[in-house]
Amino acid sequence: MIIYFGYERYEQHTAEQTETSVLILTPKVNDIYFLDFRLLSDKLERKNKYKLAKVVRVSDDNVAIVYGSFFYQWQYSVVNSIQYGDLSNDDYFMLLPEYIPFTKIKEMRDNGAIYLVKRPVRSKLYGNFVSH
Repeated sequence: MIIYFGYERYEQHTAEQTETSVLILTPKVNDIYFLDFRLLSDKLERKNKYKLAKVVRVSDDNVAIVYGSFFYQWQYSVVNSIQYGDLSNDDYFMLLPEYIPFTKIKEMRDNGAIYLVKRPVRSKLYGNFVSH
């Protein structure tokens, strides 16, 4: 039984990582990037590890993203915040976008700074809306 559940979890993780690799190559507005900020900045407190970002614009050579207002200590806390509906709050995402070239986005994925990408279906992710 334990082997079955372990294998099932492994298969789910592999499928998510494959989906993430595809979504990085074909970004769309409202894609949600799950970030490991320890790999992006060395000026973080010990508990500030993970953060969300949302794609707000895609052009020919870059992606505009806005960062979430909160840091999370654990990866499951990031998912919980989406399930609780935090992303639909007007003030969750910062107002000024950061424009990142596609090459940098791919590099961030390769080094693990972007550890997961999810594309909302009908503006919903994990059962809640990702925008107001």
